[in-house]
Amino acid sequence: MSSFQPTAAPAKAVISTRSTEIYYITLTNYDPLCYQAAARADKPEGPYEIALISAEENYGYGTGWRMGRTTLKSPFNLNPPQPNYVGSVTQHQGGLVQTQTGEWWAFTMMDFNSVGRTLTLAPVTWEKGWPYLGLPGNLTRAPRTWVKPNTGFSSTPKAVFERSDDFSGKSLKPVWQWNHAPVEGLWSLSKSPGSLRLNALPADDFWRAKNTLTQRAIGPESYATTQLDVKGMKVGDVAGLGLLNLPYAYIGLTKTSGGLEIRQYDQNTDRTTQVKTDVTTLWLRAHCNFENDLGDFSYSLDGKEYLPLGLEYTMVYQLKTFQGVRFALFNYNMTGAEGGATDFNFFEVYEPRPRGQMRPIPVGKTIELTNLGDNTVLANWRGFLRPVQPKSPFTARSSTQFRVLDRGNGRIALQSVVDGGFVTVLGLGLMSEVRIQPKDAGAISTFQWEDMLRDDLMLMSLLNHRYLFADPNAGSLCSADAVGTRPDRKDGACFSWKIVGE
Repeated sequence: MSSFQPTAAPAKAVISTRSTEIYYITLTNYDPLCYQAAARADKPEGPYEIALISAEENYGYGTGWRMGRTTLKSPFNLNPPQPNYVGSVTQHQGGLVQTQTGEWWAFTMMDFNSVGRTLTLAPVTWEKGWPYLGLPGNLTRAPRTWVKPNTGFSSTPKAVFERSDDFSGKSLKPVWQWNHAPVEGLWSLSKSPGSLRLNALPADDFWRAKNTLTQRAIGPESYATTQLDVKGMKVGDVAGLGLLNLPYAYIGLTKTSGGLEIRQYDQNTDRTTQVKTDVTTLWLRAHCNFENDLGDFSYSLDGKEYLPLGLEYTMVYQLKTFQGVRFALFNYNMTGAEGGATDFNFFEVYEPRPRGQMRPIPVGKTIELTNLGDNTVLANWRGFLRPVQPKSPFTARSSTQFRVLDRGNGRIALQSVVDGGFVTVLGLGLMSEVRIQPKDAGAISTFQWEDMLRDDLMLMSLLNHRYLFADPNAGSLCSADAVGTRPDRKDGACFSWKIVGE
């Protein structure tokens, strides 16, 4: 792999400051961390000049569990999370697109830890002939929350895929993918109507099992539940619900000469937990929390009460597959012969946080903002925004309370309860330039509310597209000049919030 790797076909654009067509190639450098560059030339064969167009945007996430030297079985060489190392989490590897209305946007991806590579969409700002990801005043850093592209068309928002499946159709939904090329005739949607039937084919383990049907797991958190009918199992069959990854884990039923067992297996620890059972219909569940890269498993005998089985499973991102964790329905036989059949009666995905927010924006409510870096609270102090200690005399007369006013598109204004003034960014947004002004000043009194999914937020000023900042432990006044935040979110650009009044 070369230091610079082309990741998209050349994008062609006409720049008014240049008299000829210019050819662009987007590139990624991966060492020591991923960032996006662009190369441009007046003709396809070059010569090309190169500029950095996106770097360090991590949205408050650092590198999670990673695999060092790649192996296919335990023991694995796993590296623990590094709190402030961004590695390949940052935006990289993508291309440019222009909408019908003339807007420019960039598609890029992030190696977003165990959920796998995720797609990001970022506004593009052209500056001196270069397509920078980000907005004027904060180039190379894309906002986490922004208005969607203007294509000149409108449509009703809808999910791209239906992830849950009752298997009542004549064909599989487009969301499904086989992990191996399936063997025709040994899986069916018609032999047991309303169910997916998987016949067991010989395999050494889950990793090599054919007839394994998968779909991508969903972040930041998701549950997958399925119901199995295992009356058709034969000795040596293993069927169930897996988290396909390297290392992998699953919960399922195994038929031995002594009867049926419910098993949970974790490849990372090479640990098996099992309980005997005599039921032939069973519910299985896998839960993935991609905020901390941990998963867990449970089963139910009645579809209501779920009992945990096994220990927490550490979910890893590695460069063997790049795919992250996938939910998987499987059936294989360990005796070296074809086994029996298992019917999966449904597959259901539940997302506790499907809308990208922990809590709704508290429009019309009164809140307090606490700096994650040092636990100070923001206060109206003599017309300035200042971080103060929670029990400071400056907290008197409700000076730390601000009413959240709706400005549309996820944007808000903050009105001080103590005097009715508005938090406003002046000048360049430097220290002491975040003031409490008597009147709402429009854009300079408006912030984009960016939910960080851990009951915290960032507030981006519409003046300079930079973030409200309170330097931890410095005792200084607030500014609005942070370009982003660190993965640990304790650098003064991230705040927790709580409602203190209606």
